[in-house]
Amino acid sequence: MLKNRFSTALFMNPDSRSSLASAGLAGAFVGSLMMMLIVMFLAVPIGVASAIYLEEFAPKNKLTDLIEVNINNLAAVPSIVFGLLGASVFILWFKMPLSAPIVGGLVLTLMTLPTVIIATRSTLKAIPPSIRSAALGIGASKVQSVFHHVLPLAIPGILTGSILGIAQALGETAPLLLIGMTSFVASVPATPFDQSTALPVQIYLWQGNELRNFFEARTSAAIIVLLALMISLNAVAIWLRRHFETRW
Repeated sequence: MLKNRFSTALFMNPDSRSSLASAGLAGAFVGSLMMMLIVMFLAVPIGVASAIYLEEFAPKNKLTDLIEVNINNLAAVPSIVFGLLGASVFILWFKMPLSAPIVGGLVLTLMTLPTVIIATRSTLKAIPPSIRSAALGIGASKVQSVFHHVLPLAIPGILTGSILGIAQALGETAPLLLIGMTSFVASVPATPFDQSTALPVQIYLWQGNELRNFFEARTSAAIIVLLALMISLNAVAIWLRRHFETRW
């Protein structure tokens, strides 16, 4: 008997080869969640701190000009290059486990950093110079004027850029393929060092499975889940920008 109803097994069960009818996205979802948490706790603080230093404190010389050019160039580098870098550095050099969320998170962090830095610098540039001048005029130091006056006004733009960077990292597939996440994993990872897969990689594996006709419906469902997550993140970014936006 066929029934049209919401499939909770798709979200509760990991991938399976012995029972194809029960194959689900639990392992891939948890793996993607772990990687996004790593990106959130590494790329956002490092990227924001780097942007604040380059925009507000760094001296204008050839070294900082070279750093700015390299950051802009890194933002345009194809994501597969970051996958090759991650496979060479984190797996071959540091001997980290293959197909682990910790490696995927570090690779996606490197890929997201330029986006966060550029978005944060653009937000800081949009703050009127009169805010800085007024803070300095009443006796605040350079650090106080930045962290007490400029940065609070820039937080909505920083959050928007960070969320968009995380959404971009969530949908990346090429870097994860190169660090071994194409391996079949039929369990939910307990730690970031356990083998796992990710949502876009799971879609890739199901689409290329020899039983493609059987997995066609699950592949479509996984695509809808991934698109829903990305649309939700982008909607949150748009809401934050409109809710906290200040017009000068």
